[in-house]
Amino acid sequence: MKCATDLPSPFVAHLSGSGQLSLATNRFVRTVAKSRMSEKKQPSFQGLPNITFRQLEVFHVVCREASYANAALELKSTRANIKRVCDHFEKAVGRPLFNEAADRTLVATPFARGLLDQISPLSHGLRRLGENVRSQHESGRILRFAAAGEFFKGGMFTDFLARLKITDVFRPCFLRIDTKRFRTALLNAECDVYFGVGITASDRLDIVDLGPIPWKMIPGRSHRGELPKKPADLPAGKWWIADAGDVDAAHGLLAAFHAAGAKGGSVLPDDTDLFPTPDGIFLRHDTTAGQAAVDAAWPCYRFSAVLRKYHPYSELMPRLAGAVIR
Repeated sequence: MKCATDLPSPFVAHLSGSGQLSLATNRFVRTVAKSRMSEKKQPSFQGLPNITFRQLEVFHVVCREASYANAALELKSTRANIKRVCDHFEKAVGRPLFNEAADRTLVATPFARGLLDQISPLSHGLRRLGENVRSQHESGRILRFAAAGEFFKGGMFTDFLARLKITDVFRPCFLRIDTKRFRTALLNAECDVYFGVGITASDRLDIVDLGPIPWKMIPGRSHRGELPKKPADLPAGKWWIADAGDVDAAHGLLAAFHAAGAKGGSVLPDDTDLFPTPDGIFLRHDTTAGQAAVDAAWPCYRFSAVLRKYHPYSELMPRLAGAVIR
């Protein structure tokens, strides 16, 4: 059914003149007509992009840091979330915002630089707000340590933390992250420092060597005699080392045993309970023993702290290195 305002104006006039519309109805028709005329005079905002305050905040920080991961640290988020916000912002403005340089840093496009200039008053306000918050919490920056579950049982990890002096600058918290995904966690800014065993170097990560990890020798049930004093004393072909960290670390360690005089040997999973032969010897790295002097004759896994290169907390690397037992 059509409203009176949707009918042709001559027909409305005819109804009004014939007395079929009451005085109240005539007033209603005139009111709606005036309302529709005033609506046409109002500007339409339907064509403007849907931009949020969060997008502007993230865009400003990414421009400054030239990195999604560094921006994630600054904004207490993850790299994936920061990149998603930038992608949505890019779709909203309809223009590309960043290009990736050869060193994987982000370079703002000319359009993005111009946009940054346009929102500089807001960016300046955000920056002042961030500086004020940081100055009030200068000794309360959160530092996220992560490690595999075995490290939280005590021993080497807790010994190192007892020597590490950070509470005057940071408030540490602890996350449990599996060794298989520690690189992803670091690069996505899910944690700041990862502690692990058998970690090899990477072009995007810095490693602090925290010292050797002693072996725990486990003889097979049929093994007889004393435990070996040096690698050359291991029974030929009847000894194994536990797998840990990167594949290259375990095989490199096996080669070091051979260079030290050991014969044969292989790598077994760390959680194994079955030896290939019952009279052999299984060497398992012992992270619960605490840090102590290790016989240099024995090749060992290394205990390491890993963090992203160019981490914004510049004082973090020297503090980690300062807690190492020399």
